[in-house]
Amino acid sequence: MERMYKSLPRMSAASQSRSTSSAVDDPSQHVTIASNASIAETRATYEAWAAKSRFEYCDLELKDAHGSSSSPPNYKFSYNHDARMLVNSDMPKRSLAIARELAVLTTNLPVAWDSSVFLRVDESRVDIIKALITGPEGTPYENGCYMFDIFLGASYNHTPPLVKYLTTNNGTYRFNPNLYAEGKVCLSLLGTWDGPGWISGKSTLLQVLISIQSMILCEEPYLNEPGWASQAGTPASKAYSANVRRMVVNTAMLGNLKNPPEPFQDVVKTHFRLKAKAITEQLDKWLTMDDGIATNGANNGGYGVPASSNNTPGLAFQNDVKELKALLRTIQEEA
Repeated sequence: MERMYKSLPRMSAASQSRSTSSAVDDPSQHVTIASNASIAETRATYEAWAAKSRFEYCDLELKDAHGSSSSPPNYKFSYNHDARMLVNSDMPKRSLAIARELAVLTTNLPVAWDSSVFLRVDESRVDIIKALITGPEGTPYENGCYMFDIFLGASYNHTPPLVKYLTTNNGTYRFNPNLYAEGKVCLSLLGTWDGPGWISGKSTLLQVLISIQSMILCEEPYLNEPGWASQAGTPASKAYSANVRRMVVNTAMLGNLKNPPEPFQDVVKTHFRLKAKAITEQLDKWLTMDDGIATNGANNGGYGVPASSNNTPGLAFQNDVKELKALLRTIQEEA
């Protein structure tokens, strides 16, 4: 592990201090957008912040009350057991592959107003990674924040990374046919879905992240289920997307803003603050698109638009939107 750590690209001192300081001291918290800023200026400010914040090292070790680590260390991580098993390993080829990938990821993670990818890598165990993807514009996932744990295992990059989805409302929401409530990510690159698989020594983590961003967090997620792939634009597909939007507002937006997940507290807060106006407009639009059906966390597609639906948004959805709008106003005022 020491060999791998020494071979890694390092971030600037400013970036390193940002990853270890409190949210109050984080420079990203002071990025602001003038109330009279044009759309182009607003987008440019957001994208400049995202480019600076997309990749950072941080401390993911679990410490005791005295700030001490166990031996071997435990981590705030879904694959903690796997990581501890490799604590004293020395695999030069794996280390070189990881170092090369991280060198690319530091400056090549996609960042845009429409959707961005952020990574946090443990400062001493760079095979332990957390990712946050913001939902692409024009999809039912728009502007939500979706978290993943990623572990680059013992045979990486000859085999794919382990990836677990975390934004599940405590294991109750299935946001997509490819994102299970228990955290499974179905993707051919990961060997968990049909299609072109991982190419030993050639496929990359960046490909995995972009595939999740573009193929899973998509415009019509109902079609990701093979048995439903021919039902584009059907009432069942529209109902599925409406159900996703309700879950997104409740968990990927409101839930994350109320309790920003580690180590992305600054990213979540700044994302919502800089896009508050656009997200408020998005919420108004989503209210008009809601079918009034109660949220179905299983999201199994076994429902359509009932005859009793009058396209009036449900009370729970209205309340979530109202609370989220209030929080957006508050974080704008605090800036």
